[in-house]
Amino acid sequence: MYLIARLRAFAGFVRRGSFSGAADELGISQPAVSKQIADMERDLGVLLIDRESRTLTAAGAFLASHVLRAEAILARAAIGVAALRRSGSGLLAVRASGTPGTYVLPELIARFQQEHPGVRVDFRLGTSAEVVEAVRGHHAEIGIVGAFVAAPEIAAEPLIEDEIVIVGAAKFKGRRLSRDELEGLTWISREEGSGTRVIADSALADLGIVPTRRLALPSWEAIKLAVRRGHGIAACSRLSITEELKTRTLVPLPFAPWKVRRLFSIVRIRDAMPTPAAAMFLTMLQARWRKRSLR
Repeated sequence: MYLIARLRAFAGFVRRGSFSGAADELGISQPAVSKQIADMERDLGVLLIDRESRTLTAAGAFLASHVLRAEAILARAAIGVAALRRSGSGLLAVRASGTPGTYVLPELIARFQQEHPGVRVDFRLGTSAEVVEAVRGHHAEIGIVGAFVAAPEIAAEPLIEDEIVIVGAAKFKGRRLSRDELEGLTWISREEGSGTRVIADSALADLGIVPTRRLALPSWEAIKLAVRRGHGIAACSRLSITEELKTRTLVPLPFAPWKVRRLFSIVRIRDAMPTPAAAMFLTMLQARWRKRSLR
């Protein structure tokens, strides 16, 4: 019993990064969390957390990799057993970052619901970081992200490759912008935590491009509207601008060194067997994008 309480306190610290965060998660006092972890360190004879930097020691990191995975598997098992009580029912909880959640999954989610009307579907959007945290916190069984945020208990499976394209309003058609011109324009992007933003910002830094003006908007539809109206340029997923490129309301801005691609990945609890609803959806998802990759 004592070991379970101590491991839960330690796992809470690892997830939240602080004793107070662990206390909030577990609904106990901060001194209680500190004592549980200190007692476990005493019994193990090794320091798990550096109290000055609030970071894990080598021993702490090793223990965390096992504790988080074990805790996640047990939580997912409880959910899965509950789902098996009634065949054809249950819950499908999916989280996705902006691009896959807006342009990849909705059609499949609708088809799944039509084919399995007894399953309750909980589908929400978030940043890549928020999606991974939702899977870690057992608020979702399946996550789809464009930038994988590593965690010991999370496994990532590549789903589909995507291209990041720099686009501007129709007035830029046929123009090849210089580095100085690109730096002088307003770069419009999602908020921090967006996978596309992380990848695009990294690529810009590698090319030595430092935008002088930035604007963050809360959705890709808002970004595309702002770009169409000439308020700036954006680095977007090609999947998100298919219609705009066809109608030429947005045009690609050629820039020779720019060649940026990324993977959308399925993130799940490592080594955990999916619930029946999740297994059916994963089969549908993988089959859909396998067909696309063979075209």
